Parts: sequence; C-alpha cells; structure tokens
Amino acid sequence: MNVREPDWAYVARSLLRVLIVSMALFVALYAAEGALATFVDLDDKRLAQVYGTAARITNPDKRLSTGYSDGGGLLGTTYTLTGEPRRADHDQPWREYEITKDLFGVIRAPSLSGPSGRLGDAITAVDANPGEDKTLTEASRKAIDALPQTLEAVAVVEFTHAMTTEQLVAFNRKHRLCGGKDVSYVYAPSSYDDSDPIPLTNAIVWNRGMTAESDPTYQCETEPEAALAEFRRWTRTLHETDDLSQFGLTPNQLTETAKEGTVHALLLDRWKLSALSKLLDNPQTRTITLTDAAFNLGTPE
Repeated sequence: MNVREPDWAYVARSLLRVLIVSMALFVALYAAEGALATFVDLDDKRLAQVYGTAARITNPDKRLSTGYSDGGGLLGTTYTLTGEPRRADHDQPWREYEITKDLFGVIRAPSLSGPSGRLGDAITAVDANPGEDKTLTEASRKAIDALPQTLEAVAVVEFTHAMTTEQLVAFNRKHRLCGGKDVSYVYAPSSYDDSDPIPLTNAIVWNRGMTAESDPTYQCETEPEAALAEFRRWTRTLHETDDLSQFGLTPNQLTETAKEGTVHALLLDRWKLSALSKLLDNPQTRTITLTDAAFNLGTPE
C-alpha cells in the first residue's frame, strides 16, 4: 500500500491560518480591554479604597497591612492584603488574604468574612448599652491584678453606655491616654437578624490608620475626633451598589453608624496591664476582656 506524503504546503498554510487567527484574537482582546478601560477602572482602586478597608473593619483579629492589586483584567481583579494575627506576642507569622472581583462584579473574600478566636468572641460580646455591672468589673480587676503588670495585652474595653467623641476625649484626658494605631473604636456592635437578607452584621471596628497611605499624625487625647472625621470621610466614598455582604456590612449601615458617631468599646493593642488596670477605676468602664497577653522581650522595661 502506497502511503502518500503529507502536503507540506497545505500543512504550512493551515498553521499560518491558525497563527493569524490567534494573533487576531489576541489583538482584539487587547483592544477590547483597552476600550473597556476607558469606561471601567480595571485596576479597580475601589477594591483597595472600599473593600480593603471593609476587610480591616470587620477583621480586627488581624493586623492587615496596605495591599496590592494584580492590575485587573477582563476576567476580574484580585486585591491582596498581608496580615498577622492580632496577638500580644511580637513574633507572629504573616500570610496573604485575597479579595477578588470577577467579571460579573461579584466580590469574594472567604478568609475575611469576620473576626475569629478569643478576640472575635470579645468583639461579638460587646453590647450597645449594657449598663453597670460591678461584679463583672471587679472580676476583670482580679483577672488583671493576678498577672504581672509588665505583660503586654490585647484587650477589649467595654463601656457601660455608648460614648460620644467629646466624652471619649474627656476619658482620654482623665487617664492621660493618647489615641493611635494601638487604639481602635467599636462604633457598632455585631448583631444577628435571620429575617434580614444579610442576617449577620459584623461589628464596626475603626482605626484612622486603616485608610492612610502612611502613618498619620495622631492628636493624642483628641484622637477620637480625627478618627471619627476620617470614618465619616470614608463613608462618603461608598456607593449604594457596593456589595459589602461578604464582610457582613452594608453601605447604609456604615453611613448611619458614622453619622451617629458613638463608641461602645475600645480595642487596645499591646497595652501594658498596669495601664489597663487604671481604666477600671472609671465608672464608664464596664469590663475589660483580655484576649491575649505576653512578655515583650524585645524592648527593655
């Protein structure tokens, strides 16, 4: 049986056609992406400005740093945050957390849906206006006094009633406290309503450094004023169409909370127990929940 030789000229023409079609598709796709970029920000800075900040708000159990984008494209954009667990120990492993926006605008952040661990439990336990509980206050004092006062701790300071900015400034002045990156404000407790389309509403925990490109200049006792002003400024960038359900939030909830501007608790990061103990002397302090404590062996006492 005779075997015919391949028609190499035909094969070459076929390969050339495939190459031409592939190049044409690539050029068309590149042109389409360029045209789309005229109307849509494919880098999508809103992933950083809105969704990256929302992730920090609802994940106070992590110290999340400024992230970076993959540049975006027709199929979607990925914004990556790096962070470490919010523990008292200074030697914690860092990992990456992704926020993705697909072709249809769907936001996903499976590792940033809310706080976890002991700090998550403490934040979840914060009530709106729980009132005084002397027994609970004294139990907090005994727990703190039983430990070495040189320990550094992560703690949630819950107030008996929601405090205005003016009251917080007075609180700071009374105890000679300064705000900063180690002080965050719980502007709204978490809640659960199974009749709501988004049943779980995470707590709103805010720190002014969340939206800063670099460390802002803090204002010591009057830092609550600057923190609230920045919170309100950020909420003005929100759109009703921003889907924050992945973070247990809504734009309306954030806007209304910023408008109200009252604080239910403080999250204090790596504070000495000796400083925390003094806060229990204030009648506005209901309880202090320690979520972690450790010696800081890296700095002299």
